[in-house]
Parts: sequence; structure tokens; C-alpha cells
Amino acid sequence: APGVHLFMTAPYAELGLDGNSIAVITGEGVLVFDSNGTPAAAEAVLAGIRKLTDKPVRYVVNSHWHWDHWYGTEVYRKAFPDVTVVAHEATRRLMAGPAIEFNRPGIESELPGYLDSLEKRVNEGKGQTPPPANLDAMQRSLTTGRFFLEQKKNAHLVLPNLTFEKSLTLHLGEREIRILNFGRAVTPGDAVMYLPKEGIVATGDLVVNPLPFALGVYPSGWIQALDDIAALRASTLIPGHGAPLRDNARLDATREVFREILRQGRHARARGLDADQAKAAILPSLAALRTRLTADDARQNQLFAVYVVDWFLHRVYDELAGPLSDAITPPPH
Repeated sequence: APGVHLFMTAPYAELGLDGNSIAVITGEGVLVFDSNGTPAAAEAVLAGIRKLTDKPVRYVVNSHWHWDHWYGTEVYRKAFPDVTVVAHEATRRLMAGPAIEFNRPGIESELPGYLDSLEKRVNEGKGQTPPPANLDAMQRSLTTGRFFLEQKKNAHLVLPNLTFEKSLTLHLGEREIRILNFGRAVTPGDAVMYLPKEGIVATGDLVVNPLPFALGVYPSGWIQALDDIAALRASTLIPGHGAPLRDNARLDATREVFREILRQGRHARARGLDADQAKAAILPSLAALRTRLTADDARQNQLFAVYVVDWFLHRVYDELAGPLSDAITPPPH
């Protein structure tokens, strides 16, 4: 839309996806919704913004605590020392400690170990005649991976200095910008940006194109949050990852998949099945709903089984066992 710009970053090889970043330009300044997963990505977004306007960035809003949506905030703080960084109060609490600890093993051991292994395979491949067909691809992954690790290791993490609980309305220039929370959903403090005049909603990871990531989520709350987003009747949804959506088809499909997993998960647990047994029983029945999200792409179907069914179902079982806390939980198994 006029003055509303989406910036998308290519994946870091097979190591991670960067979140979408949205710039809302007004006559009095710019609001950036989500600040990427690396300072380098945020620098690229800021360079793009500066081609569009000479107005300063006055607000950065972080949708949630996942690293790929806020590790680039330092770029805006350095360029605009008075910038206001906004997030839900629960998001700030997690950013201030638990999120850093959750990411520490990946930065300190898991990713370095993977890169060491990849470097060994590259060196072995260079010594083979003929070299492996995927040698160039492995070398590119190694180069990207080293860059990615350095970016994450050396990021200066900037915490929000303005928090909200249910909603925050900002009047910046000619625009009304509403920052909303619909309860615990993907995380304890998901922030949604709603531009009522423009009919645009930026959802963070509440909606992802093509597949949501259901790790450590709040099943019933997420479904309710998706219902609340649908009730806004926006003409455009900007997901946390992937291309913008001009209708609610993917939102509706996501809601229906989650409702069905929740319904069948309750019955499976009542029958005495554990979460893994329930997944095996439920997955075949989701084929038609799955196709609405994956277009029956083989790779996306595989990811659907893990990111959507397995992870969401385990959280359904956790939710049924008692109240869920705000603690960050690792992948099941």
C-alpha cells in the first residue's frame, strides 16, 4: 500500500529464516514492525527505507521474542538514538533473559559444531576426483553459515523501552497505528500491527506463509487470536514470514487445521494415547486440510507433519495436563 513497505530477507542457507520487516512511512517519521534476525539484514532494510524517505525511524515494534524478529534492533538505535522500541510486556521479560538462554546452545555449540562438520565435508569433497556434485552448494552454505553465526554472536541486543498489555494506539503523522495483543498464542506476548484506514494487519508469526511454526505455543489461545484477526476484516495480511496475503484463505485454513488437531487431540488423550500415538492416528485425516496450506508439495507436507501437527499436538497435550506457563519450551523429543 502507499507508504507501507514489506522487506523480505533470503534464508541463511539451511540454517534459519529471517522474519519479515515492515516500514510504515508517515509525514512525521517511520515505524518499523520487526527488525530482522541479524544486524546485517536490518542494515539492508534501513538502507531501503532511506531510499524512500528522509524522515527518521521513530518507532520499532517487535512482534515477539523469537530471534529472527528483533536481533537487528541495534541498527535503529545506533542510527536514531531516540527511537522508541515497543513490545508486549511479556515479550520484554523473555527478551531480557530466557530468550537469550534459549538461544545460547545454538550459538555456542550447536551451530559451530554443525559448521565444523560441514567444513570437514567440504574439505573432503575438494580432495575427491571428481568432486561431489553438491560441493559448490556446501561451500556456499558454509560461507553463509559462518556469516550467520558471527552476526548472531555479535548482535547487541536492544530491549524495548515502551511496553503494553492489551493495546497501544500510536498517531504518527497522518496515520493511526494500533498495536494489539489477543492473548497468549504463539508466545505469551504476540504483538499485531493494525492499520485501520489502510485495512492492513501485520500478524507476526500468528500467520505464516506457507506454514506456521507451532513450537511452544498456546493452542486454544492461538485459535482465539486467529479468530480475532479475522474479525478485523483486513484486506491485506502481512505474515511473519512469506509473501503478503490478499484474502483470509490461509488464515482460515490455519484456524481449521488447529481446531481439528485440538478436537482430535482431546479425544486421543481421553482414549489413553500419548502424543506420538495420537499424531500417527490423526495425521492421515488431515490430508485435505494440509493441502490447503502446502498445495501438496512433498517437502511442505513433510514440514507440516512436524511444524504443525507434531509440535501443536504436543502442546495440546501440555495444555490439557494443566495451565501452561510462560516458560520457553524446547522442541518435543
